Amino acid sequence: MAGLGMLTSAAPFAAPAAYAQQGTSIKLPGRSELVIRKGSIVTVDDKLGNIEGGDIHVRNGEIIAIGKDLQVPAGVEEIDASRRIVMPGLVETHWHTWTSAVRNLLAPEFEYFKLKGAVVPHMTPEDFYAADMLAMTEALNAGITTIHNYCHHVMSRETVEAEMRAHQDAGIRALYTFGHRDGLANDKLIDLDLAAGIQANWFGSSSPLDGRVTFGINSRGPASLSEAIFRKELDWAFERDLMVAMHAGQNRYSYSVVPLKQMGYLGPKTLIVHFVLAKPEDRAVMAETNAPLSYSVHSELRLGGGGYQAQQLVAMANDGVLVSFSFDGNTLAPIDMFETMSTAWYMGIPYTGSETEKMKPLNFKQIIEMGTINGATALGLGDKTGSLTVGKRADITLVRADDLNMIPHGFVDGMIARTARASNVDTVIADGRIMKRGGKIVGLDVEKVKSDAVRSAFNLRQKAGGRIAPSSTTPPAF
Repeated sequence: MAGLGMLTSAAPFAAPAAYAQQGTSIKLPGRSELVIRKGSIVTVDDKLGNIEGGDIHVRNGEIIAIGKDLQVPAGVEEIDASRRIVMPGLVETHWHTWTSAVRNLLAPEFEYFKLKGAVVPHMTPEDFYAADMLAMTEALNAGITTIHNYCHHVMSRETVEAEMRAHQDAGIRALYTFGHRDGLANDKLIDLDLAAGIQANWFGSSSPLDGRVTFGINSRGPASLSEAIFRKELDWAFERDLMVAMHAGQNRYSYSVVPLKQMGYLGPKTLIVHFVLAKPEDRAVMAETNAPLSYSVHSELRLGGGGYQAQQLVAMANDGVLVSFSFDGNTLAPIDMFETMSTAWYMGIPYTGSETEKMKPLNFKQIIEMGTINGATALGLGDKTGSLTVGKRADITLVRADDLNMIPHGFVDGMIARTARASNVDTVIADGRIMKRGGKIVGLDVEKVKSDAVRSAFNLRQKAGGRIAPSSTTPPAF
């Protein structure tokens, strides 16, 4: 594929380490050597399968052994998982995290798009940081160790760097995709100079992000942009071997991805989001080129006024498309991948009289894969996370199997894919760091995260005014 030329980078940014030093005092937990003992292990590794009463040995953030009765050096910390299901950290693949602080302002005839429009002009770097930290802290609390921060409101260098600081501080693995400023005219390019500067300074050899965060772009898509603008943005990303994500519609906004294959843009580095109205020929070329799908189960149900949400999920899986799960936004879904998986399982049946009538229903194993290894693969991170495999990073979630809603013990795949909820998450290890233990976040200052989010939401409501203006001029005590 011939490119249209490289854009020159903007003037050099301040060194990221200097910015980080000014902006953060957070010190993440260290990576200790540990062994998880006697768990019901769901490895999501086809060679290993499920292991009842198994152990996992972790050192320097890496899984170095999986099996039964592992021998480890004296003094290594042991985590008793005898009443726990041990599984890979969950993976989310499309989340507009910057909207998180205003999620509870939805009202009749004032739902997601109107709310987003009201706050868009007023976001500050502090608001982006507060929203991202709220999202990422809640994700870790729910057993999610990898997310896709799909930023479709790039306001300035300062707001993007605030997001980078949140990624640095939160300790979670992520793909960050850089997009347009909300409301940007469709005949205007996204700020590729700024994107180049962010990539060079935050994702280069001196990156303070500890190798946990990768960089990509998101596109407004071929239905919104002229072919020239669309090609220029995608060529820029493909020349740099970056992940590209794009919405493909939940309702009337949709398009065929067959032309993307013809242009050379459809493949494993092109993440298609939603695509509720995909046709058989679209699914065929996605399967052929290994182009992944990010399906926002709850959001599709609320915003997919064209219907077909459940059938599309079944058809995508049956036609061989790599399906992963996402939240879209805190305003559109609970931050609970277990509930997402459970809802998908209930949705995932053939429908009489539809094209799915003779297809196979989704099973528990498929659902778990969609919430773990499929998501990791969709984000280009399948070699690092998504399964419990020797050599991968230690992204591990422990789920209490003895909670009231989880008993009696049975087939663990069903317990994870249908029964469990975020409230059952006991311990979360992200890149070898224990971020949650005994049901409590231990790696982050949760009270500060909460107070920052409350303050941000109040300030945005004051600035936006109108329907969401607060009733008091005094910020709520917290």
